Amino acid sequence: MTLSLKLHSPRGYGPVVPLEPKRHAGMGLKPGLDHRWAAGLNALPISASEFFKAGLDYPIAFVRKDREGEFLPVIATGLRDGQNLYVRADGSWRLQTYVPAYVRRYPFCIAPVPGKEKGSTARPLVCVQEDQLEADSTRPLFDRNGLPTPAWKPLSELLEAVESAHQQTRVLCRRLEALGLLVPFEALATPRRGEPSRLQGLFRVDEQRLLKVPGRDLRTMMNKGELRAVYAHLNSLENFGRLLDLSQAADAA
Repeated sequence: MTLSLKLHSPRGYGPVVPLEPKRHAGMGLKPGLDHRWAAGLNALPISASEFFKAGLDYPIAFVRKDREGEFLPVIATGLRDGQNLYVRADGSWRLQTYVPAYVRRYPFCIAPVPGKEKGSTARPLVCVQEDQLEADSTRPLFDRNGLPTPAWKPLSELLEAVESAHQQTRVLCRRLEALGLLVPFEALATPRRGEPSRLQGLFRVDEQRLLKVPGRDLRTMMNKGELRAVYAHLNSLENFGRLLDLSQAADAA
């Protein structure tokens, strides 16, 4: 039975539907799946648990979901709208760079489904961009009886890890906001030739305000690994220079 839900696809995805073992029995991922779907995304969401690895390759900043909504950490992958400097022409990700979980989970995602009772907790629903599945697959996700196969296990584990990390990241962002640590900034890239590029609507942790955080809050952040994530974010901002280098190399090619 197909659920009657209004599902919103993540950025870069096509339409998604609930993943149903019976409906999708015998179906698996199409061969040759690549990253072209993300080629037009100049920013990608990440979780706090990814900050250390992602911060080695990308600048990490925060954005608001809406004008007054929650904060969300993202990596910048391009300096212009529609530019992702990490997706190569053949659809592969740039070699020797961290591939974020947002990219690795494609074409699956988790959608929050409101509880039946008012005020109840939303439950996670696994969804898939159905046109990326093929029937009679040699590596089906579910067998003919709708039971999960070994091919589904690592994907399921990845989605569970992403969902868990998402909740932890929300806690971090709410704490940073409550402590007044997030301030707006603008990333300006000035190439030797051509027009400068501006990335607006970004927020970063203010280091001076961080120094004034009360000891009790600082200890909480340290014990939860949040302080480590904050410094990974701050160090990563140097990677805006790397983005400029990649952009200039792409324009010269």
